[in-house]
Amino acid sequence: MKTKMQLAIRELRRNRRFRRHVLAVAVTIAVLAYLGPFGTAVRLESGELILYWLVAVAGNWSLAMTIVPAAHRVAAIAGKPVWVGTIAGALAAAFPGTAIVFALEWQVGDPITSATGLVYLYSCVALVFLVLSFLAYHLVEVPLRAPASECSSEPASQTPGSSPFLSRLPSRLGFDLLHLRMQDHYVQAHTTNGSELVLLRFRDALREVENLDGMQVHRSHWVARSAIKEARRHSGRVTLELVNGTEVPVSRSYVPILKSEGLL
Repeated sequence: MKTKMQLAIRELRRNRRFRRHVLAVAVTIAVLAYLGPFGTAVRLESGELILYWLVAVAGNWSLAMTIVPAAHRVAAIAGKPVWVGTIAGALAAAFPGTAIVFALEWQVGDPITSATGLVYLYSCVALVFLVLSFLAYHLVEVPLRAPASECSSEPASQTPGSSPFLSRLPSRLGFDLLHLRMQDHYVQAHTTNGSELVLLRFRDALREVENLDGMQVHRSHWVARSAIKEARRHSGRVTLELVNGTEVPVSRSYVPILKSEGLL
């Protein structure tokens, strides 16, 4: 069960994230309104210029913060690096983003009517999305990933089912943790009820599950002892079959640990 302190910390992190995003949007609007790129400084009066970039930036930022994180999760599930999700998400978000800018251009009396103009507009919007997505991820999201020490101000309970990491999981997954797998900047957590991607460094996740009865068996894998159904050795390679049917590779450097635990 989450403690009140853990819930308060999580709420504080959400507020910090919101404030950082608002600040980033405000700075971006101010810079673009001052520079007036794409001929907006020539075509628009000061008030119209600010309103133009307010709608363009706020609308596109909202799209980026909705679509790009979803693309990150899909890329992580597929085992792809985070930059693949950033590019795919930016290119996808640029389609509705282009529609926003197209509507703004129509509103100010300078509609785009040619296919070449639309392609050029999309390429500009996509480039802006790539820059905004990169900045948002590396300047807002990554710095706000809580280190292990932030998850609880109290000593970890010695009961097997208690761990700071478990407070990161949705309640539907329960607390019977089976397996952790590193997925680029994410950790994929498997319980008896399903799985979830958590934005967290793998080494931080390992610190948060130290008090659970489990072990790291690979640079990218941690397993609970109770989840191990069978250990297999084939052609010099060792794998673990878990109770949920997952096969986990074991690095050679971790084989002695399995032997000392009587699992091999």
